[in-house]
Amino acid sequence: MSPWIGVHGIGQQYLSRREILDLWIPALSGGVEWATGRRIQPDLDLAFYGRLFRTAEPERTTKGAVSSDDAADYADLDEAELADLTMAVEDIVRPDDLAAVAASPEKAWVPARVAILIGALERRFPHLSGRLVMRTLRQVGSYLRDPRLKSEVDQITAEAAAGATVLIGHSLGSVVAHEFLRRNPGHSVKLLLTLGSPLGLRMVRNRLPAGQLVVERWVNILDRNDPVTAAGVLSTWYPGVDDRQADNGRDAHLAQHYLNCKVTGEALRDFLPEDRQ
Repeated sequence: MSPWIGVHGIGQQYLSRREILDLWIPALSGGVEWATGRRIQPDLDLAFYGRLFRTAEPERTTKGAVSSDDAADYADLDEAELADLTMAVEDIVRPDDLAAVAASPEKAWVPARVAILIGALERRFPHLSGRLVMRTLRQVGSYLRDPRLKSEVDQITAEAAAGATVLIGHSLGSVVAHEFLRRNPGHSVKLLLTLGSPLGLRMVRNRLPAGQLVVERWVNILDRNDPVTAAGVLSTWYPGVDDRQADNGRDAHLAQHYLNCKVTGEALRDFLPEDRQ
């Protein structure tokens, strides 16, 4: 059983557990080497739940890419989900972003209200795809609203994290990791490391209890150009969180960019194996 467990984010339904680890392990090794000078192969395993979204959303395209029929992606959108998405986007963008897009609407290739949200995201973060950010928010929302899906994801995570000392959650994975620690106060985890986390969004906080977790250390790493973290530092709502900034470049939400940065390696410094150099 690995002492470090990763919990991946959205858009992984067409990858396998091994494929994700093949991306995460070299990136994490790079972050540790940058911070400590030590070249190690992290003993990392993964709580892999991506296939559940593949079953639940068979028409979705690989890795959150835009499909050939964007309108079909929103055929199942109801008012409750739209309200959650609107709330999340309002946390991410500025009021003038929404107002400007609403005042000059383009031809709607998706429902008009969704098009405004996507347009506002792209106005606030012009180097990113608002469609992909919306897909991220929708999968986070699916976990929060679907009791069956949430139960399956939580069970997979509980089995993978049993006995772990470090839990690393990226994007939606940070919400899943937080929920594991909240629901299992007798866990063995010493460090919760959250990367690109949406835990600050009201959409999440309204559905999961906020507050202080039973964990020795919680380090949260965010990039100011990552829209998923645009609600701000997590210590605003979660006592004891050590918030740190990263520079991930244009692809600010990418897991590998969070994993290979210096601040991630620094957060893991006290949890490195003593017998490997």
